[in-house]
Parts: sequence; structure tokens; C-alpha cells
Amino acid sequence: MSVNNSNHEQYSSREDYKRAKGEELQRKKDADKQAKDEATQIKDADKQAKDEARQIRDAEKQAKDEARQIKDADKQAKDEARQIKDAEKRPKDEARQIEDAEKRAKDEARQIKDAEKQAKDEAQQTKVVEKQAPTKIVEILAKNVAGRLKGLKKPTLRIARKTQDAGQQAKTKQPRQKSEAPGVKETKINPTREAQRSKESNTTNSAGKNAETAPVSYQRIRIRLIPIWLRLVLLVVMAIFCVTAGAVVGYGLLGGGKVAEVFQESTWTHIIDLVQKGK
Repeated sequence: MSVNNSNHEQYSSREDYKRAKGEELQRKKDADKQAKDEATQIKDADKQAKDEARQIRDAEKQAKDEARQIKDADKQAKDEARQIKDAEKRPKDEARQIEDAEKRAKDEARQIKDAEKQAKDEAQQTKVVEKQAPTKIVEILAKNVAGRLKGLKKPTLRIARKTQDAGQQAKTKQPRQKSEAPGVKETKINPTREAQRSKESNTTNSAGKNAETAPVSYQRIRIRLIPIWLRLVLLVVMAIFCVTAGAVVGYGLLGGGKVAEVFQESTWTHIIDLVQKGK
């Protein structure tokens, strides 16, 4: 039995043709399967390469983390060593502070002792001064009295000399009584001058005492709480307020109008027009 087609020469029967077609389809399937397997192998290879790259990255990251941990451990060790040094230094600082406080307390105690000693010395000096004060006052008074006596001796010596000269002249020349008068007047003038000086000194002393004891007269100064310019400003403000209040009361309450119309320009122009028409 023959097959009527173009492949009659190649295939002798229909079964050979089906077998050939089946084999060809099988080969195509195998080729497709092989291509798919190769593609899957390529994908697996790429995936494996990516996994290896990821593992390498993870390894590098792990190495960096380990290096960071080592650095952190070194830093922590350094910090602990620093803390230990600080802990060792702290007792020394506290001991130094205690020594400084003790030294300061000693210095303060020494200063207190010096102050007490100085106070005692000042008390002794005051006692000595109090003991010596009367004698010093007596010495000062004696010096003042001696100075005054010296000041008084000079005019008395002058008067004595003048009287001696007058006596000698009277003995030698024997002048008249009129000529003796000037000598007597001279002897009388000096005591009067001394009396005047003593009176002037007494008056000055009494004036000084009165000036010291007289009460000081205090002049009362008036301070204005509100200055003049502020008073003028307040006067103007109060005048404006009184005018507005009068207009409000007169127009709004007594006149029976609205209070808000007082502050309008039209009302005042109307009033002016009425006043002018009435004239």
C-alpha cells in the first residue's frame, strides 16, 4: 500500500512517515528541553554567581563589622583605662583639696590670731594713750600758756623800756608835767589795745560757739508733681472732652436725636445752615 504525497519516494509507507514525524517531534522536544535545561543551567550559574558575590559582600561586611567591633573594643578598653586613671587621680585630687582646706584653715586661724594680737596691741596702745592723755593735755596747755606768756612779755618789756627811757629823760631834762603827759598816754594806750584785742578774741570765740550751737535753717523746696506743659495739655484735653460731652448731652439726650449723629459732619453743616438762614 503506497502513500500518495511528495514524500512517497522517501517513505515507503504511512507508518514510516508517522515514525519519522514522531522522531522529528521527539528530536525537537529534546532540543527544546536541552535548550531549557541549558537556560536553567545558565540561570543557576548566574544565581550561583550572585550568591557567591552576595557571600563575598557578606564576608566583607562581616570583616568590617569585626574590625569595627575590634575598634570599639579597643576604644572601650581605652575608656576603661582612662576611667581607672581618673579614679586613681580623684583620690589624689581629693587629698590635695583636703590639704588645701587644712592649709586655708590654718591660714585663717593664723589671721584670726594676728587680728586678736593686733586688737590686744591696739587695746594696750589705747590704754597707754588714755594714761598719757592727761599728761599730754597738761603739756599742750603748758606750751600754750608759755606761748601766751611770751606774747605778753614783749609788750610789757616794751612798756618797761619806755618807762625807763622816760624816767631817764625826766631826770636829765626835768620836763614839765605837759611833757610827761605823752609818756603817760603811751602807757595807757597799750593796755587799752590789749583789752580791745582780748574783747575781739572773746567776741570771735562767742560767735564761733553760737554758730556751732545755732540750728541750721533749712529752706523748703517745692517740687511740682505735674509740670506746667502737662497741665496745659490736660487743660486742652479736658476742654475738648467737656465740649463733646455737652454736645452729646444736648443733641442726644435733651434734643431727642441720635448720639452717633453728633460725630457726623452733616449734622454740623445742617446746624450751620440753619443758623445762617435764621440770620
